[in-house]
Amino acid sequence: MDETFSTSALFLLEGALVQTHMRVGKEFSAFWAELTAFGFVMGFAVDADHGSYGLFLTCYARMLRLRLDNCHNNHPSRSWIAKGSASDISVYPNTLGILMERMKNDKSKACLIINRSFSFLSNDKPIPDDATSKQVLLVFPGKYNAPDPQIPLQLLYVASALQQGGFVVRILDMRLDDYRDFNVGNPVFVGITCMSGQQIRYGLDFSKKVRAESPKVPLVWGGVHPTLLPEQTARSDYVDVVVRGEGELVVSELASNLVSGQTLDKVKGLTFKADGEIKSTPNADVIDLDKIPIELPYELLKLERYPTLQSGRFHIQTSRGCPHRCGFCYNRMFNKKAWRAKSATRVVDEIEYILRKFPYVKIIDPVDDNFFVDQKRVEDICNCMLSRGVKVAWRANCRFDYLAEYPENFVRLIERAGCKELDFGGESGSERLQKFVCKDITADQMLQSVANLHKWAPTIDPFTSWLSGLPDETYGDMKKTFDLMDAMAVANPRTQHYGIFMYTPFPSPLLETLSTEFQPPQSLEEWSAIEVFHFQPPWHSRAYVKKLQSISAVTRYAFYPQSRIDEHGFIFKMSYRVMNRVARYRWRHRYFGFPVELELANVIARRLRGFL
Repeated sequence: MDETFSTSALFLLEGALVQTHMRVGKEFSAFWAELTAFGFVMGFAVDADHGSYGLFLTCYARMLRLRLDNCHNNHPSRSWIAKGSASDISVYPNTLGILMERMKNDKSKACLIINRSFSFLSNDKPIPDDATSKQVLLVFPGKYNAPDPQIPLQLLYVASALQQGGFVVRILDMRLDDYRDFNVGNPVFVGITCMSGQQIRYGLDFSKKVRAESPKVPLVWGGVHPTLLPEQTARSDYVDVVVRGEGELVVSELASNLVSGQTLDKVKGLTFKADGEIKSTPNADVIDLDKIPIELPYELLKLERYPTLQSGRFHIQTSRGCPHRCGFCYNRMFNKKAWRAKSATRVVDEIEYILRKFPYVKIIDPVDDNFFVDQKRVEDICNCMLSRGVKVAWRANCRFDYLAEYPENFVRLIERAGCKELDFGGESGSERLQKFVCKDITADQMLQSVANLHKWAPTIDPFTSWLSGLPDETYGDMKKTFDLMDAMAVANPRTQHYGIFMYTPFPSPLLETLSTEFQPPQSLEEWSAIEVFHFQPPWHSRAYVKKLQSISAVTRYAFYPQSRIDEHGFIFKMSYRVMNRVARYRWRHRYFGFPVELELANVIARRLRGFL
């Protein structure tokens, strides 16, 4: 080997050491001398034959693996991250994989050998468990190799709760790893989260794999869709238990009961099969959001595989729920129009922790449905960030009726505190359709909101999403939306739009008001066939639906936010630039016919993206 590879190999060893230390904490100290000796062997193996060298590495790795397993099995916390281990280095959970990628130009074949030899340090494969395993597998369903996956933040909250209960947690993000090659093992249960639509399909695919390989492992489903339709979900052959609502206060007790063989009747928040029928326990308590640990187990994820994160955008959650009554939204049924939030001090503490742990973060991106419910809390967050000198950009979801009434000093405050983007649901320029979806905003409020930003906080960009394909909608309604979008650009030239998206009838209050032309799915499997944004509403003609699809594509290519484009690679940027020019022309002339280029781009995008 050349000097470059020897040096890289030593750095690789350091990465392996970091990962192993994370697995077993202080217990690993006995391996220091052995690993150091191994590093010298790697450094001096200048003329070693790749075959014999690889054999040596493999044998060594297996021996170290056995000792590591023994150490793990005797570890008092039974956790992949021991209490007292170096949390500051947990930012490198996949150092091995990163270094291997960078070293390919040096000795690609030898790198492959080492990568395989040390595969036991990866998060992909579990440390073997015995019959008394306390391991839980959490799964985020999605299309394998889908571009731009976001961090499954909800699984980190659940994983943290399980770890506090003494359980070992693995996370499989199906968008990153091919589930067909994944080793299920023998966990206490497999937990699958999902929203309505295609994500269910991928969850069912993995459930079938579990049934085939580990038929005795319980399949536990949670998330928005199973919570809204728990009995229907539990009737599936690939669901044993449904966790309704928030899972943090449920999963640890559920896992403990499964380990001990107790019944689930006394565990709150469950719907499950028992004695040939579906049973439900009372709703679980709601968690105090300030009691959720700030230090989430990010090491369970392959953080370097999330492009948005690597570009500097970091997702957090500061509140849950929304008090408003939008008919198409899950919140009225999931959160019962309730809204709860972390305190302002806790939010800023969390932001500071993230910036220390991930110094490359450029923008904080709360996933809250409605960040601005409590104006005083937002004021306190902003003032606290300013007083502590927290300098980072951030964005949040807002409502037009809020912003239209905010005083100038408040709008200027959020700009000074780093706000760069506010996202809104405009839905429609038609007052009639606004009333139909119970949005409770007006076109005047939308115009006033973006105008206020332009006057008082010109560096904050307003982003808006719109709906089409609603029942009884006419093209005249759509024209009102087009004109309002143009008027908003005049009131504030920085106004941007995510696009006009086809309404998809997922479980919500609005679903119950739809015409008899649409029959809601009656099983988990049937719900998996409904595609978000690509639904074919039966209450409109095929010709009109075709036109709406063209309009949706035009607006996405014409107005997709530049900040999001900048987070993608060169090929995406160049392709978008071409499509943007064509789409802008179509928009100016309101020409949505013969969308050959749009249909081609849409087919490619759907094939690549799947469900994100």
